[in-house]
Amino acid sequence: MEKTCVLVVDDNKTNRDLYMDLLEMTPFSGVALNDGLHAVDMVRRHRPGLVLMDINLPGRSGMEVTADIITALGDEAPPILAMTASALPDLIEQLQSHGFAGLVTKPCGVSTFLAAVTWGMTGKPQGFKLF
Repeated sequence: MEKTCVLVVDDNKTNRDLYMDLLEMTPFSGVALNDGLHAVDMVRRHRPGLVLMDINLPGRSGMEVTADIITALGDEAPPILAMTASALPDLIEQLQSHGFAGLVTKPCGVSTFLAAVTWGMTGKPQGFKLF
């Protein structure tokens, strides 16, 4: 994996497959994981340019895994976009406090997904972005 790669972490196979198919419409490659248990190691070793993180993962939540990635890599951590169905203000506040760069609400359209990936892969995004 390298900076042109997007790491997709989602326990739902249908979602993972869809995101991987959509990534084929971009200049970026994708790698998918079905849980967060291996995500920290994958990011630490391979340094993707962006992580798309489901929030409701088995074992450790997407928020916990994101906090672990940021703790392990600090300023070298890639942008991490949360992927979940909720966009309630309390959740957005929690995501920001855990270090997420933004939120992509599920389900999302193709153009929204592509805009989120492009935004996340164009350097270190500033501020929290809602897609």
